[in-house]
Amino acid sequence: MNQDRHIQEVKSATLLRFNDLWKQNFQSNQNAIHRNPGVASLKNKFQNFPAIVVGAGPSLDKNIQLLGQAKDKAVIIASDAALKPLLEHDITPSFVACLDPQEDIGKFFKGVPTQAMTLVAPSIIHPKVLNLWEGGVVFYSKFAPDIPGLSQIQKQAPHLGHLTPGGTVLSIAYDLAFQMGTNPILFVGQDLSYPREKTYSRMGENADENLETTFQRQQGNMVLETDIHGRRLPTLKAMSVSKQWFDWAFATWKRDCPVEIINCSEAGILRDHCGVMLLGEAIYKYCGKKVNVAWTLKKALNRKK
Repeated sequence: MNQDRHIQEVKSATLLRFNDLWKQNFQSNQNAIHRNPGVASLKNKFQNFPAIVVGAGPSLDKNIQLLGQAKDKAVIIASDAALKPLLEHDITPSFVACLDPQEDIGKFFKGVPTQAMTLVAPSIIHPKVLNLWEGGVVFYSKFAPDIPGLSQIQKQAPHLGHLTPGGTVLSIAYDLAFQMGTNPILFVGQDLSYPREKTYSRMGENADENLETTFQRQQGNMVLETDIHGRRLPTLKAMSVSKQWFDWAFATWKRDCPVEIINCSEAGILRDHCGVMLLGEAIYKYCGKKVNVAWTLKKALNRKK
């Protein structure tokens, strides 16, 4: 498998698809960007709070009910696609991360109360998505020095701070947790592969997408990766590249306070440079104390103002 070729294919397709949209969205968001803080405000403000990063992979169905045990005991960061499944289980994340600049991601926020949460949004998010969101917003610039369009946009709003995308919204969520100083960082619903018939959580907006329809739609874009159990599983080239990004980030990113990274998805291909643990065990071990995420967030953003 030629990883370098896959990376270049993914990057070229992204540029071709989004370059003009990035610029249009950024210009439309100027008022919102000036009204709201950036992720730089959150740096090191949650040191040693445990964090749980929640994706919408099919493994989320297996252990989502356990996340209620971590309520008020961890910073819960959800991907946009994981929000509705969490709310259905009476779990309100503190942060919801998004990455996609398209209007379509608004489907994740329609019909749900978002007032008590903070959206972590790229400066190039579609403005109609911001119109749907009722809670707080923290903006970030996408750090991509090898993509000229995104580099130019980042230079126009250096005060925001940046997060580094790795092909999936959970890369943004991980960078957020890392920069905020959280420890440990637990992953849930992070499959990056298709281990069974369903390709997403059955409770999410993409629940109707199954493996057969994905294969039909993505012919030529599928590869095989090894999962945490040593099995070979199908995945998209883009998700294989994302797995490589996580390997790089886990192995090379350093900060003053060390971080322990644990994959609690109980499935998927995220297995290198991190621990693997059952979610129930991880919550029992790391999420035993109350933490006041709302107060800490308010304090951080008021200090910024």
